[in-house]
Amino acid sequence: MSTSLARRFKFDVSADGSTWLPFNGMNDFNPQENPTYQSTAAYDTDGYDSFEKTLTAWQVTVKAFRRLNAGVFDPGQELVRNAQFKFGEAARLYVRWYDRNGAPEAKSGRALVEWNQSKTGVADVEEVTATFKGDGSLTAITNPWAAPAVPVIVSADPSGVAAGGQVKITGSGFTGTVSTTGVKFGATNASTWTFVSDSVIVATVPAGSAGSAPIVVTNAAGASTAFPYTRGA
Repeated sequence: MSTSLARRFKFDVSADGSTWLPFNGMNDFNPQENPTYQSTAAYDTDGYDSFEKTLTAWQVTVKAFRRLNAGVFDPGQELVRNAQFKFGEAARLYVRWYDRNGAPEAKSGRALVEWNQSKTGVADVEEVTATFKGDGSLTAITNPWAAPAVPVIVSADPSGVAAGGQVKITGSGFTGTVSTTGVKFGATNASTWTFVSDSVIVATVPAGSAGSAPIVVTNAAGASTAFPYTRGA
């Protein structure tokens, strides 16, 4: 008999409840229920108290390291950070969490966001604590976890971009793209690239000669089929 691992959970955030971004870099994940109980003691309980749960609330606290990829912070973390010091709708996000081993535990709801630095010492690595205070119901959902798939590239725009220019690469399976070496033009790594979503990466064309430079995106599951691309002078 094995013991389940705390790191089995994935946590995603969304501005609209349909387009989800993974909240990467987590090192602690703590969902909680905070119920309200009212006494229902009566004469016929013979002096013993009894209770009924009349309200319940939920909250998720996540600690995460701040990591740079090609000079850009994790998009999921940035979506949360941008809700800091906001009010009304701008202070709320949709959240969901689920077991990446495929177990049925999976929840989703809408929450108010708090974002605070949790490590600030000279010898520390940067860490933040994000708190999501439930705003309304928490719903059980079908576990959306799927094993990482090999990236698929369907387009690269604009064509003919020269060194230093940016190309928008669209497709699927871009989550978990390998740092530094995950986007190539021909045999050369992109100068920089930014993960926008599972379907979009924006890459900077590296130095090299004009002509054929097929694009390949690589994640933990493997490398995409080379997508034909002709770079400019």
